[in-house]
Amino acid sequence: MKKNIVKKILAALVLASSFSTAALVTDCKDLHIGRIWVEKGAGLKGVVHLNNRDDSAGSYWNYFTGWSTEDRKEALSILLAAKAANHRVNVVTENTDGCGLQDNYTVAKSIYLATNP
Repeated sequence: MKKNIVKKILAALVLASSFSTAALVTDCKDLHIGRIWVEKGAGLKGVVHLNNRDDSAGSYWNYFTGWSTEDRKEALSILLAAKAANHRVNVVTENTDGCGLQDNYTVAKSIYLATNP
């Protein structure tokens, strides 16, 4: 009897750990990289973030306005690595709430790899 209970608990734990937390562009955490916009003479212009990597649409463009050329190159490296590895990112914008990716216009303040892919 105890073995059955232990097996059920272990099965429940394994099942629960297999689900990842849902990303939401409304909270700017655990997002996937969608489209990346690089323009001649300007470099990295913007990125679209996705809740799930298979989504066909996500946030509005998150721009890198005001970033130096070197900073945009570093951001592009992170974005490309995250996209290639299907690794999630967290974003902070200049909006008052630090996110706002569902607004028409946001400027990235920072972008970083999430702790877990």
